[in-house]
Amino acid sequence: MDRVLASEAEDRSSSLREGTQKAASTRLFCSKKLSDAHDLNFRYNRFVYHKNISLFIVTILVCTGCSGKITSESGLAMTPDFVTATLAPTLTPPATQVPQTLSESTPVPSAVEETNLSPVEGMTTTQVNVRAATSTASELLGMIGQFVKVQVIGKDASGSWYQVMYAESGAGKGWVRAEYVQVNAPAEIPLVETTSGSGAGVSGLVIQKINVRNGPGTEYELLGVLNSNDVIFITGKNPNGAWIQIEFAGASDGKGWVTAEFLQMGNIEGVPLIGVAADETPTPTVAAPESIAMLAVQDGDSMQAPLAAAIFAPTGARTLQVSGDVSAPDGDVEDWMQFSTYGEVIAIQAACSSNTLRVELWHSGKPADDFLLSCGGKSFVSVVPNDNYLLRLSEASINTAGYTNYILSVESIR
Repeated sequence: MDRVLASEAEDRSSSLREGTQKAASTRLFCSKKLSDAHDLNFRYNRFVYHKNISLFIVTILVCTGCSGKITSESGLAMTPDFVTATLAPTLTPPATQVPQTLSESTPVPSAVEETNLSPVEGMTTTQVNVRAATSTASELLGMIGQFVKVQVIGKDASGSWYQVMYAESGAGKGWVRAEYVQVNAPAEIPLVETTSGSGAGVSGLVIQKINVRNGPGTEYELLGVLNSNDVIFITGKNPNGAWIQIEFAGASDGKGWVTAEFLQMGNIEGVPLIGVAADETPTPTVAAPESIAMLAVQDGDSMQAPLAAAIFAPTGARTLQVSGDVSAPDGDVEDWMQFSTYGEVIAIQAACSSNTLRVELWHSGKPADDFLLSCGGKSFVSVVPNDNYLLRLSEASINTAGYTNYILSVESIR
């Protein structure tokens, strides 16, 4: 019994050893197979890796070679679009020739056509007269007060007169002295051609107040006066050219005579000669007789009715400019002007035909200062702010014959 049990135990032990050996053999086989699989996978991965590297390098080389070709082809392909874009500028010369042709064929606007431009705004610095023409001897259309806005639509060739819109006149416009109108852009004011009523082609400018007579000489009847910067239209001259015949509305025949000495004129070679009748006295050619006749014409101003008036203000006008003349011992012996200022000091300056001009400063109805103002000089005078002052102008000597044509400027300094 014991042998049987021992035999069965050996059989089981032998069977167990055989199973263990088979399991070990199986594990060894599987391990070897797994190792072979890993080795194969490693070799495959290396092959794939090197293959991918090779393909990548080949791809880089191919793309590099193709990119140069593609760039060249894309440049060729884009050439039509680029050329098409530049074709338009190359066609511009014909286009620019059209405006040049039009500009050459288009006439330059004349001075009369330029009056259709927009008006330039201005403001009067004192009370001004509105005239029908560029002369103080022309018809008086009305008056514009001080510090009134005006629409300037033109100026004469000398720049001494402005044409403004003036509803009270039949034509809706009139002429005023440019020195009494302040504008911000005088260069923008268009030129207006002034024409004479008789078609006279030569014009001139009065540079000093002169007498107008009905014949070429001081012995002829006095018809009136012309002031500086008046525009005249010349219709003739006497044989020696010392006297000029002009259009003058104040004469019965519309003509008058002035001395050429105080005129600024262009070429008068073509002006017709007007002879002197046999029974008339020849025209004196010396200047002395005419100097005797140079008397300032009474302009009717006084202390109560000054020639000009102005109110200076920080945001308004600060300068008053007046032109006139005085003489002694006869004629208009004095001129008056009035002003008030916000400051304490004024500057008085004069441009005149003589050496000196007497200036009197009046305050509260009596003289406050009296001095001789040299022509071209300037004097500073202290005043009381916002008070009314008067200036009286006269010849330096009232007992000696003399005549002075002046332009006086009064400016508020501070």
